[in-house]
Amino acid sequence: MAQFTNPLSQKLLSKSKYRTILLSAALFLTFDLGVLLPNFLISTNLKQDAVSINLAGRQRMLSQRMTKALLQVKVAKESQKELDTAKQELNKASQLFDDTLIGFEQGKTVTGGDGKPVFLNAVETTNSKEIIVKAKEIWLPYKTKIQAIVSAGDNPSTDFLSDAIAYAEENNLKLLDLMNQLTSEEQQVADNKANMLQLIQTVGLSLALINFFILLSHTLKKLKDGDAEIEKANAEIFALNGKLNKENLRMKQELDITRQVQQMILPKPEELSKIPDLEIAGIMEPASEIGGDYYDIIHHNGQVKIGIGDVTGHGLESGMLMLMVQTAVRTLLINNETNPSKFLDTINRTIYHNVQRMNTDKNMTLSLLDYQDGKVRVSGQHEEILVIRRGGLVQRVDTVDLGLPIGLEEDIYEFIGYADIHLYPGDLVILYTDGITEAEDESSTQYGLKRLIDVAKAHWQKSAEEVKQAVIDDLKSFIGKKEVFDDITLVVLKRKYETKKDMENTVV
Repeated sequence: MAQFTNPLSQKLLSKSKYRTILLSAALFLTFDLGVLLPNFLISTNLKQDAVSINLAGRQRMLSQRMTKALLQVKVAKESQKELDTAKQELNKASQLFDDTLIGFEQGKTVTGGDGKPVFLNAVETTNSKEIIVKAKEIWLPYKTKIQAIVSAGDNPSTDFLSDAIAYAEENNLKLLDLMNQLTSEEQQVADNKANMLQLIQTVGLSLALINFFILLSHTLKKLKDGDAEIEKANAEIFALNGKLNKENLRMKQELDITRQVQQMILPKPEELSKIPDLEIAGIMEPASEIGGDYYDIIHHNGQVKIGIGDVTGHGLESGMLMLMVQTAVRTLLINNETNPSKFLDTINRTIYHNVQRMNTDKNMTLSLLDYQDGKVRVSGQHEEILVIRRGGLVQRVDTVDLGLPIGLEEDIYEFIGYADIHLYPGDLVILYTDGITEAEDESSTQYGLKRLIDVAKAHWQKSAEEVKQAVIDDLKSFIGKKEVFDDITLVVLKRKYETKKDMENTVV
């Protein structure tokens, strides 16, 4: 047996009370290693899962890019202009989609969202594998049609183009839905691993705490002459608790300040009342201390700019992103930027670079509405916009083709479009985030878009504030005691009647 030459070590080992301390310390280290090793392994897997989730989301974008590129090839063929550019875009999008789909099926190195090579693991779950099989059934004929166009030279057959476009119109939404399902499935896989990691950490911490209390109890019994040391240890523990309490209080104060800033920059009723042609009412209720939803109404130089968006998740990062977007919108408006595509593209580039610097995967949907003299121009991708005409007639405006999520890709200029809406006196516009439509009751049934439309139709003749309150009251009645997990944002716009007689003549 090895001999200790250090007199202090010999003294420690000569007393059973110190052997107990050393044994407990060894057990503590064992528990610590038992947590760190699984933590490292699962964290590595979660990093790979993040790649899968990001690329599954990109597949959705690519399916839209291919449909758009097909239409651009058709237009270029008819006009005899920029045909090569359109075909190159179609070829690039289809190859990227095909390569990534193979990666999900077999596992391979693919091009990542930043353009650099990244290894994509094959999907693991039965559901994901079934989704890939279904996607391939749609994709392989689609791929053949695209390759026929790409390889056709300078004069692709009109029949090939028509066949490919017809196939895209019939199957693009199916392919998009499958990629949405794949994204959700991969997210669920990551969530399960994260839950397992949390369980391991909880068990390890519990065992460490049990060991600590056993050590403390044994030490109190054995160390009759250790009162001074125990008091010193207690003093250190109290000092540490005090420091932690101060740190927690400081962090809470910072979160409170950030939340107050969010609420402070929301439009004030007195501002909205000064807008001459519109009644406007809005509400934003965050699910946590800091929300990720965004809305703003700005009256500038006779025009009204309305923005609504939803950052992925909620919390400090989402709240910061929301504040960045709010500042960027106001800055561009004050600088009299009126082109919708330039406006959104500039916001996107700003947020994209900030997101990269923050090293986060946050992005957001964002729609901007420009109102002037009864005309609304909508740009950007967000939830559907609901227009309730006089008498309760509903018009639904889909924004999926009007842009891409902000902060996901550096350049989205070519994907930005706009739609024009004419508002007559008495017409309503409903803007919302998915925190409303996806809110669940105690049986996990979602509130849904249909119920939102029904409530708006039932109250269309009332003021914007009354319509907003009717929706919120109905939503909260629906949710009941179920916990709310997402931010709730609702904005109601109503074009004012020009005269009191017009209002009285409205058919209720």
